[in-house]
Amino acid sequence: MERVSAAADILAYETLTLISRLAETSVNRVLQQEFALAREEYATLSHLHRSPHQFLHMTELATALGFSRSRVSRAVARQELRGLISRTACPRDARAAHAAVTDQGIVLLQQVSGLYEATVRGSLTQLGIDTEQMTGLVEHLTANGSAHPITTDRAFLTLTRVASGCHFVGHTRTSGGRGR
Repeated sequence: MERVSAAADILAYETLTLISRLAETSVNRVLQQEFALAREEYATLSHLHRSPHQFLHMTELATALGFSRSRVSRAVARQELRGLISRTACPRDARAAHAAVTDQGIVLLQQVSGLYEATVRGSLTQLGIDTEQMTGLVEHLTANGSAHPITTDRAFLTLTRVASGCHFVGHTRTSGGRGR
């Protein structure tokens, strides 16, 4: 098989990043207008809610989202002010903090989820994205271990299980979203 030229590789990469930015901008605009919520904040809430105990170490959350630690800290801080996320110290590591979705955050997720899904679908359709191809690519990358880390539900759950060990022992979700 003949190697694709460097120019074709660069064009493919630039096209992929452009499509990603266009889709993200479209989704972000709708979430901001309807709920005063940034897409990264929605992603943060969603990942916390899907985690086995609805909370994660801040470092795990940053890794799962593909964010820097400072970026995830800013996103969590904004949502903490709105009462959507709570942050508590890790009982096993004084240097670590847990982020947890609150009941108020769960209610907002339930309100936003339908609009989010419709906006994502509309954005992909408008951009002419073949979702089956994209799903196949994600599955390929996840199966081969060549992606760092692809955030599918399966990969996300694997990531949370391999965590530092301090967030699963003796922690349960309480009605206030605290009590870790």
